[in-house]
Parts: sequence; structure tokens; C-alpha cells
Amino acid sequence: MGRKMTFGEFLRTQRLKAGFGLRTFAEAADLQPSNLSSIEHGRVPPPQNRRTLARLADLLNLADGSPERERLFDLAAEGKDRPPADVAAFAAQTPGVPALLRTIENKRLTRDELARVAEYVNRMRRPKA
Repeated sequence: MGRKMTFGEFLRTQRLKAGFGLRTFAEAADLQPSNLSSIEHGRVPPPQNRRTLARLADLLNLADGSPERERLFDLAAEGKDRPPADVAAFAAQTPGVPALLRTIENKRLTRDELARVAEYVNRMRRPKA
């Protein structure tokens, strides 16, 4: 199995796919081109701020709820002892989420069981108003 893509590699791939040059994307994202380059090459850790990550995702046209947007947030948090910024913000402002997470932890659900829970929740999803 091959090496897993880093945040910087994923960001660069998505930036190029969206047709942005480094300098143009950095300016649109309110970053210094040298800082963006350092992030893409892994010399600087990924941003952890939810708004910054959301701005990057929006510039890349990664739709809310898309696997690519979720991957951007997940890769930014990888190696950290905390959840991705979007998940942490949701958990902090949504009553019941901490209790749900504790229940999942106490039940010691396997990866497959967690995937089934996620599938169940996805089927319950109501259309946005």
C-alpha cells in the first residue's frame, strides 16, 4: 500500500485541479505565497483555524459535505491530538454531540460499526431548508 497523501500534497493537487497558480491562490486565500509553498511542501504545519480551512475549501470549490472538503479538514488535523477544526466547532456548539461521542467511546465501536452508524445517520439526513 502506498504512502498516504499529506495535507500539503492534497492542497496543491486541489489547487492545480481548480486552475490556480501558487501566487494567485495565495493572494485569494490571504496568505503569503512563500507561506503557501511552505505548507504545500510540509515545511509548515497545516492551518488549524476553521475559518482559514473553510476559506481554502471555498476557493477550491470544495462543496460543504463533499468528501474532498472533509478530507481537507481531516488532513489538517492529522497527527494532532484533537479533532478536525470543523468537527470540533460543530461538537462545541451542538447539544448532545459530547454525549454521543462518549457513548461511542464507551461502547468501543469498531471501525465497521462506526461506518454503519454514519450510513444510518446519512439516511436520516433531512433536506436543508
